[in-house]
Amino acid sequence: MQRREAFKKMGLLGLVGLSGMALVSCGNEEAPKNKLAYSTERGKVKSERDKLITNRERKSFADPKNPTKAELKHTPEITLGDKDKRGNTLVNISVGMSGIIHPSTKEHWIDFIKVYVNERLVVDAEFENGGIRSFASFYIELVKGDIIRAEAACNKHGIYEHQLEV
Repeated sequence: MQRREAFKKMGLLGLVGLSGMALVSCGNEEAPKNKLAYSTERGKVKSERDKLITNRERKSFADPKNPTKAELKHTPEITLGDKDKRGNTLVNISVGMSGIIHPSTKEHWIDFIKVYVNERLVVDAEFENGGIRSFASFYIELVKGDIIRAEAACNKHGIYEHQLEV
């Protein structure tokens, strides 16, 4: 009987000790001065790359008949290619229209491209900063009348989109 009581007390002391450690670890200490910072948006630690993503505003052409070079540079261009043996259509997404290509540096780049078919997300591609041009190709099952919409996000200038009817 004494042995059982001893184990109960040890379990209670262990629980109190763990609770105390949890309180200490959740204290008001500053985040370490390393490459990570705390994000209140997701409750996760942000990487250096994520800290450079500063704009998530949705953008559109101020004057659709006369888009600026900056607007064209950020807008995804959608082109359709041939079908493969299964009947899926080659869909090319390149960020930058009219030959104006978006830069890709460590500080300024397209960090994702998303592709929707009839408002259903079918592609979610994330790009690392620097050294990769924001271009992607996918074979997607499409039928006449489908609406393809592509979104491209610039880490500094927001999210631009373009759509195309098959």
